[in-house]
This record gives sequence, structure tokens and C-alpha cells, in this order.
Amino acid sequence: MISRVLDEIMSRFDGEFTDSLSEASRSQLKAVIASSLRHVDLVPRDEFDAQTAVLLRTRELLQSLESRFAELEATIDQSGDIEK
Repeated sequence: MISRVLDEIMSRFDGEFTDSLSEASRSQLKAVIASSLRHVDLVPRDEFDAQTAVLLRTRELLQSLESRFAELEATIDQSGDIEK
């Protein structure tokens, strides 16, 4: 994944200002960018989308449970006070 992102970044740099750089400088630039990308937590888009779907479903389930809990509390309150 990092190599794909790195290749895309370098291809965007090509033609912008890397034409004036020596091959050693280009290699060094590529190494610096690769090192920086390794420290960034990147995930593939499909994994991100899958986790977003899981989060949405979890949120929906939580709302449903909160609603059911509120209904049960109301039922208990209507059936009479429980001595505390």
C-alpha cells in the first residue's frame, strides 16, 4: 500500500520540480517520503468503508436498545413504585 501511494506521489512530483533534481536527490526524496508514510496509519478505502458500516450498525443497535430500555423503565414506573 505504501509503495502504491509513494509511486503516486512521485509521479505527481515528476514534471513539477524533480526534473531539475539529480537521480541521487530523487532517490533521497523518495526515501524521505517513504519513511514519513510508514509513520502514518493508513488503511485501504474498502477497510475504512467496512468499519464505517460496522459503526453505523452499532449506532443503530445502541439507539434501539436505549429505546427499549426507556420503554421498560416507563413500564416499571407505571406498574407502581418499587420501594427503595
